Amino acid sequence: MARIATCWTMLVLLLAAELVAARAGLGAVVCVLAVLMVLVIVLGFMQILRAPPLAIIFALGGLFWLAILLALGSLDSFTRTTVPVHDTAPYAPAVR
Repeated sequence: MARIATCWTMLVLLLAAELVAARAGLGAVVCVLAVLMVLVIVLGFMQILRAPPLAIIFALGGLFWLAILLALGSLDSFTRTTVPVHDTAPYAPAVR
């Protein structure tokens, strides 16, 4: 139980530091803090270093799948184009 409380406390402190860094406009620091939060979850809660090899394979597979989803999601915005639409007739209000 002490391990879980320690991990939770570390996550709360890292969240507070991340909010302060984001408010200060320090984007690189926010990324570093996010990686530290992931490490606390993986090493603290999941205890991936003590896990059987199959659990490590599935954790790496999850990271691989996340990379695929992020890549496909970013391709959507990269491939969108704005096509201008030109009217053939000038704007005229309808007369009844």
